[in-house]
Amino acid sequence: MKKLLLTIPLLILLTLGVSFTFAESLVPGWIKNTALWYGQDKISEKEYLESLRYLINNKILFLDEQEKNNVLDPTITSNEISVTKPRINQCSTLYQSYKNIGKAQFVAKYQHVNYISICVKLYQDPIWNYQGGDRIEQLNAKFIEFENNAIQSKPKLSYEPSVKILSTTKIGEGKYDVKFNVCAGDKKIDKAKVLVKSAIESIQVGTNKDIPENVCRTYVTQLHANNVANIQITILEQVLE
Repeated sequence: MKKLLLTIPLLILLTLGVSFTFAESLVPGWIKNTALWYGQDKISEKEYLESLRYLINNKILFLDEQEKNNVLDPTITSNEISVTKPRINQCSTLYQSYKNIGKAQFVAKYQHVNYISICVKLYQDPIWNYQGGDRIEQLNAKFIEFENNAIQSKPKLSYEPSVKILSTTKIGEGKYDVKFNVCAGDKKIDKAKVLVKSAIESIQVGTNKDIPENVCRTYVTQLHANNVANIQITILEQVLE
């Protein structure tokens, strides 16, 4: 019912011949998420209406084509939000919710926003209360700092090169096409030799291209085998760069 009530004003405007027009080059990507979250009951009606009000006040959403045409050089009028910093936009939009429900509930409610923890760090940092003319730039710089710190604090895992059989296709009596991947780890593989074997035959396959780090290349070879379950694959030799 709540969603239906919100559509009634739009229907009235359309009946009166009023249509909404967007300034195509300035529509922030976060507004799509906001509409989706409202439809999924992940944000409140108030938060959704505030996002629409922001678009109208800042000449991104127009009530008619004439109004749009009169705006030759659209600018953002809000001191709180800059359309060129969409993540700061979203943090600003959600701040009231943070104040209303507290950190724990806020993080749980908006966990679908992949940078919500950085928004919280911004709220808790003195920079959030800064009111200078370059506030948005300062917030964005602090956001990037928090983001880089989070990336650097993650442990770097070491991945060894690996091989894996993807499929075995019978192409004749006791003969199979063996499709397999050769995957580099966290270091580029310059060359590698792979042994594909069964109980009755062994074949060495050499990689014909460099394999960049964290990338797999697919190869196919033919092999005789009495039992497809006995086909195995191992790395014989590798040259890392």
